Amino acid sequence: MKFYPPHYLLILSLCMFITWYFGESSPQTLPLIIIGLGFIGLGFLLAFNSIARFLRAKTGVVPFSESTTLITEGFYRYTRNPMYVGMNSFLLGLLVILNNPINLIFLIVFFFIVRNLFVIKEEMQMKETFGEEYLLYKDKVRRWL
Repeated sequence: MKFYPPHYLLILSLCMFITWYFGESSPQTLPLIIIGLGFIGLGFLLAFNSIARFLRAKTGVVPFSESTTLITEGFYRYTRNPMYVGMNSFLLGLLVILNNPINLIFLIVFFFIVRNLFVIKEEMQMKETFGEEYLLYKDKVRRWL
């Protein structure tokens, strides 16, 4: 079985819940729960809006699948990786809600997994596929935020 970012997101989310359940954490306040839910909501918005753009353009959503269109609209005007930013936002929301600082490790691990196993390779693929068009886009839009 091949692992993709949503698989890592699920595994690391479960790790956060396990660490929270068996660890020591302080009770969370309502304002921080609301902030955490806001990050989770933002994560879903970024990820699903981006997926919808890929589907409308009829281009590959799965990492390393064939790309037929360079998406530069919507959240892609601000970050080259809104799906991954959304997944990180989701984990940040869990981190805030679960209120266990040790869970920061899982957020950092996810970031580096996505960066090293997917983003860097995807950028090379995009350069090969779209050439100058991608390089101009890359010069205008940051990788993350």
